[in-house]
Amino acid sequence: MKRVLVVLLVLAMAFGLVACAKSDASGAATTLKVAIDDTYPPMEYVDDNGDLVGFDIEMAKAMAAEMGVEIEFISTGWDGIFGGLAADQYDCIISSVSMTTERLESMDFSTPYLSNGQVIMVAPGDASIASMEDLAGKNVGVQFATTADEAATKALETVQFEKVAFDDMTVCLAAMKAGQVDCVVADMAVAIAAVQEDPESYTISSLALTNEPIAIAVNKGNTELLNKLNAALKVVQDNGTLSSISEKYLGADYTKNIDTELR
Repeated sequence: MKRVLVVLLVLAMAFGLVACAKSDASGAATTLKVAIDDTYPPMEYVDDNGDLVGFDIEMAKAMAAEMGVEIEFISTGWDGIFGGLAADQYDCIISSVSMTTERLESMDFSTPYLSNGQVIMVAPGDASIASMEDLAGKNVGVQFATTADEAATKALETVQFEKVAFDDMTVCLAAMKAGQVDCVVADMAVAIAAVQEDPESYTISSLALTNEPIAIAVNKGNTELLNKLNAALKVVQDNGTLSSISEKYLGADYTKNIDTELR
């Protein structure tokens, strides 16, 4: 029994040392745990070499350097990413999170860092979607549980079409390319990147469903972390790092003059 107790004590002490390894002598956290959905190019995805890359990945690393902390990315399915935040499985979400009035009720957001809205992707030469009514009778692809999904659901209140939800955006885009859906509702950044990568398969229609700038999500009331994130974000905005990242992944700077009016 004593041997068992000694072993348990040693394990407990070892666990305690590991648990404390992510804090400094003052108790301040030295690792920032960041949730991402790594199936969302160009914002966060795994490239052909197996490396985690993307707009948000580079931005988060730059911010962590400014904050003087290490960063740990935690890959999480989008349908459970907000529940994981509420359960304190990570510190924040830096994963192309759109600010909406509904989300503001349950979580806090950083200063917006990227212009965004839900746009309609169509095949090149397809001019059939210029208004909400033009969605009638079409098969419309969305990523499940995203604001694209929400925008499409809201549109169904006024026009009838078939909403087809996919678990991740890469599958959704592939379905459109294969002709399984007529169009896709997506974040502006995702649509821009898709058009850049494959202009023969995708273009952006003139119809925009929402305006919802992208920001970092933290748990409601976590003011200390939010202030640190905003301070680091301001540095990478002011020194041009964020503009360079936007130009790299989106072909232009969408990090300035952001429309913050949610609609």
